[in-house]
Amino acid sequence: MRHIKIFYADDDDDDLMFFNEAVEQISEAIHSPISLDVFKDGENLIEGIKKNEENNSVLFLDINMPLKSGFQFLQEIRNDPKLVGFPVVMYSTSSDNSIIEKCKALGASYYAIKPYDFNDLIKLITSFAGINWENHHVDSKNFLFR
Repeated sequence: MRHIKIFYADDDDDDLMFFNEAVEQISEAIHSPISLDVFKDGENLIEGIKKNEENNSVLFLDINMPLKSGFQFLQEIRNDPKLVGFPVVMYSTSSDNSIIEKCKALGASYYAIKPYDFNDLIKLITSFAGINWENHHVDSKNFLFR
């Protein structure tokens, strides 16, 4: 597996902790560090992505945050010429089809439902970490990741 940088924006402390623990466990298992940049509430997220120098990168973006919603961040990312193609995985507990379709219409790369089981979280992150984002083309038929 190639080196990857993951950006993660979420306001839930438990979700942040579990995600971080999962990334650490995956890094140990594959003997390759995964860089993780966490942005609580999405504060400084856009600036952080713009400063990124790693080509193989992806953003996991929670939808429900208090300062600015994931929808708003996604629109801001897609409206920025420097970030328009940056891979964004909308990451939420919601399985509501209208929310999933809205994310797709706004230009998200994928939609992933937050797993309740830690092992499922490891599988989800491992799947996305295994993608070569530098050369990846999104397949809209496989937009919803379960």
